[in-house]
Amino acid sequence: MAFVVANRKAAMKTITLGAFEINQVNLTSQGMWAHPEQTTHRYKDLKYWIDLARLLERGQFDFMFLADSYGYPHMNGLTRPVVFEQAVEIPNNDPMLLISAMAAATADLSFVVTASTTFEEPYANARRLATLDHLTRGRLGWNVVTTSMPVVSELFGREPVPHDERYAMAQDFLDLSYKLLETSWEDGSVIVDKDRRLYADPGKVHEVHHHGPYFRSDGYFVSEPSPQRTPVIFQAGASETGRAFGAANAEVVFVHGRDVAMLREQVADIRARAVAMGRPADAVKAVAGITVVTGDTRADAQRRLDDYLDWTNPAAARAYFGAMTGIDLEELDPDASFSTLTTEGSQTQVAKYKHEKVREATADIIRKGHRELIVVGTPTEVAERMAELVEATDLDGFLYTPFVTPGSYEEFTDQVVPALRQIGLMGDRPKAGTSLRSRLFPEGTDRVPAEHAAGQVRRAGRPTPGDVGP
Repeated sequence: MAFVVANRKAAMKTITLGAFEINQVNLTSQGMWAHPEQTTHRYKDLKYWIDLARLLERGQFDFMFLADSYGYPHMNGLTRPVVFEQAVEIPNNDPMLLISAMAAATADLSFVVTASTTFEEPYANARRLATLDHLTRGRLGWNVVTTSMPVVSELFGREPVPHDERYAMAQDFLDLSYKLLETSWEDGSVIVDKDRRLYADPGKVHEVHHHGPYFRSDGYFVSEPSPQRTPVIFQAGASETGRAFGAANAEVVFVHGRDVAMLREQVADIRARAVAMGRPADAVKAVAGITVVTGDTRADAQRRLDDYLDWTNPAAARAYFGAMTGIDLEELDPDASFSTLTTEGSQTQVAKYKHEKVREATADIIRKGHRELIVVGTPTEVAERMAELVEATDLDGFLYTPFVTPGSYEEFTDQVVPALRQIGLMGDRPKAGTSLRSRLFPEGTDRVPAEHAAGQVRRAGRPTPGDVGP
């Protein structure tokens, strides 16, 4: 065994490790809020989040990923009572406002915040991101989402945008964001010389002019350059359009699959698409969702998993799936194939069941929620299984989804992380104060690389000699 571990350790890549969180009561298993070990009902308490951030830092997580949506389950003009009874996506708070406090309480952990390109405004969003990148000293990522819930359109008083058009809109949103973050202020534009009474060199600050198909902006970006300028771009999307968008823009992509074959196909696909866009194959980190339950034996771990799964509320789980996809599971023929379903909502959650009948998919959705891989066993068995997944699929890492907080994180930190370190998956962790981009791509810099879409905008927007701001 020692020989096997030593050889695996020598060949193993260092994984990226994130924690999946949301600023509300339920994470993905609807009904888990009531479990005796669960503390997510404290989501309004800032100390809850600070303590969690410190725990994740102790566990050597690279980042906390904060999912978000303005929406809640609302189908056929109705929000069912179970939505409120089981806190299905409502109530919820803005996760962006948590980051400054958590960053102040940590030195190493990064934060990935979700912002919608369909319902936010590019200029205001860019200023918020630049502010957080300053306050975290470069420990920031942006999860780019297009928001599919029809109820959000109703809340904002806008017409729904079809699926593929949402991605066209997202690209225009990002094109403008890149211009604001990368081109308005040159490197070296901020002087901060009190003796000369010169804060910034006006010759190195430039107006941005963007007249795109969906967004317009003319003028200076008001935030000076932050450590990364453009936060690390995260994205998830299993549709053809979503994958193309990710290959052009994402630095971390969440792949979705319930088995090795599905994951391997998606990882290979995103790498091939990145190369086709003129980017290196390893320019995009592929990360898969994972939940871990350990025990003294595999049987013990399985008993604990069964207990967690028994807390899922079936009606709440169906409502949650409907909110994400726009599909009412109760209206479907149980013997129909999931592959025949179409939606203007999230196609990611539909695609992973494309080889199953509605009856099988529904049972899995109710039982497991939107969890991806669930691994059970002793800490050593779990670590070995994670290593096998990396080797079999070429994954770069995992997004860990807990059952109960903080218990699941404590278990993973104290039991699984040492086992992962033993076989070499954790590698040498970056020093404190490293930006998220440099942490994920140690061979690079804090700045987005030249071949990335933002890097191309930076190069195209570089002023020529004599081109100065008024």
